[in-house]
Amino acid sequence: MLDHVPGCSCCGEPLDGVDLDIRSSLPDAILALPAEQRASAWGNSDFQRIAGVGGFLRCLMPVHLTGGASVTYSVWLKLDDEQLRHANAVWTTREYTDLTLRGEVANAIKPWPGLLGEIAGAQVRDAGTLPYLVAERNSLLSRVLTEAWDRDDVLSRIWHPLPLSVRQQITASWSVERTAGLGSRTADGIMMFVGRGRTVHIEAFDTSKAMTADAAIAELSGGLPERCDGELSEQDGEVVRRAFWLTVVVDGKPQHELHGYAATSEGILRITCMHDDASDHAWARQVWRSARYDNTEQEASHSPV
Repeated sequence: MLDHVPGCSCCGEPLDGVDLDIRSSLPDAILALPAEQRASAWGNSDFQRIAGVGGFLRCLMPVHLTGGASVTYSVWLKLDDEQLRHANAVWTTREYTDLTLRGEVANAIKPWPGLLGEIAGAQVRDAGTLPYLVAERNSLLSRVLTEAWDRDDVLSRIWHPLPLSVRQQITASWSVERTAGLGSRTADGIMMFVGRGRTVHIEAFDTSKAMTADAAIAELSGGLPERCDGELSEQDGEVVRRAFWLTVVVDGKPQHELHGYAATSEGILRITCMHDDASDHAWARQVWRSARYDNTEQEASHSPV
């Protein structure tokens, strides 16, 4: 539903579902400072400088994703004071198009945290855009800029709500679809997807080898079968699924809930979907059914060499 799709975290404009723009709010070194020290910075949305920390300029880092999609990050580049002064002086002049810079990448961008501190250049491609990062030969940045990266792996690391669905890894084996318009975060071992009128809580549990998937669901679901308005059971290969739904009253308002479970002989996932609109029951079932179990990597790691 389009009314669940957010705008850009910077300006609020609608985001493109294929070509996304993601902005790093500040250089990591400044972001780590206390708020009162950050407030002392000179600069604006494109320039930042704090004495004893350094000067920084915002640049663009386009990344190609599988499936023909792309995401362009704005990443801060740490510069010496001479380059920072020159960039500021030509920023709104014709000389801007000739601007070339060299510094250090000032943000750790997932899934490439090793970019932080890497030497990189920057050059202007168009008078109407920020400078683009230019990689050193054989650097991590050169791979980031030239290779196509797994769409879900990259986009699921962006916890701001996105205008498209991505597959979010919950554990090494379990993953769930994070639908459009939902941001993600973790707290107390619970993965949460949160958006307007919709919330998902996901918890993963190990199960006893002696316990079947059905028994694990029965134990974890407790008294839900007795008080639910409806239930559904399915099996998808080795994954056993069961869901219960009901309506409760929270702060005087009805809240619709789907308590879903997906289990194998190895473990169980509890997926709780809460939504304000009763018609979102189909969405809740979609999220529940999207739970996927894949222990291929785990099996490979335990195979003899």
